[in-house]
Amino acid sequence: MTFTEKSVKEEIARKWDTSSQTYDSHHGHAIKSEVEAEAWKKLFKDNFPKGKLEILDVGCGTGELSILLSQMGHHVTGIDLSEKMMEKGKLKAQSKGLDITFLKGDAEDPSFEECSFDVVFNRHLLWTLPNPESALSSWQSILKEGGHAVIVDGVWDDRSLDTRTRRFISNVATMLLERKNPWEHYYSEQIKEHLPNVGGTPSERAHSYLDSAGFGKITCVNLRHIRDIQKKYMPFRQRICYNYDYYLIHGKK
Repeated sequence: MTFTEKSVKEEIARKWDTSSQTYDSHHGHAIKSEVEAEAWKKLFKDNFPKGKLEILDVGCGTGELSILLSQMGHHVTGIDLSEKMMEKGKLKAQSKGLDITFLKGDAEDPSFEECSFDVVFNRHLLWTLPNPESALSSWQSILKEGGHAVIVDGVWDDRSLDTRTRRFISNVATMLLERKNPWEHYYSEQIKEHLPNVGGTPSERAHSYLDSAGFGKITCVNLRHIRDIQKKYMPFRQRICYNYDYYLIHGKK
């Protein structure tokens, strides 16, 4: 089967539509403790511009961090290819009385006017983009002068024997204890061929994307402390493979 760029993104959307049913049950996706929520808030306060901001959350998923940013007083718009993921976000935002706009949209080419946002933010997105370089360029154009692109990402699979062994043990334990098949949500090999960061995005590569798109004052923050908080609250079968590099990186227009 030959995949065009359109069919790649359609397949990606279908995978996340399926994952929407269980996405928020996973530690590292949903925020599972007040300690973690406060750690994210402090991280954003330290690394975002000051004041009330217009924020675009690209690849917002179920809106977990869109909601947190809205609770901090910012005006948030979230876009995603998966409408079913965003349906979860809409329900969560409504239950908390938050005014967040959710729109179907392509993270690589958001359809907004130039200079619309103070911050373009994303978490766990770069690895699933077929064209990350063009995505960064498009984010640059819709940011206001002095605005920030803020990326939270990591290396989920460094292809080492240790990582693969830990993940296999974790997946088998999940199958036995939860009666779920964690492999069913994985991308097909045909899709992976179109994703340059399918195992995760090293911080050095994310830095080069920001630099090539014209961002300056690029700063990278290690998120080991948030990863360790998440591990504290998750079951052992998830902790054993939860040991990857994790970071926030941002650049200024």
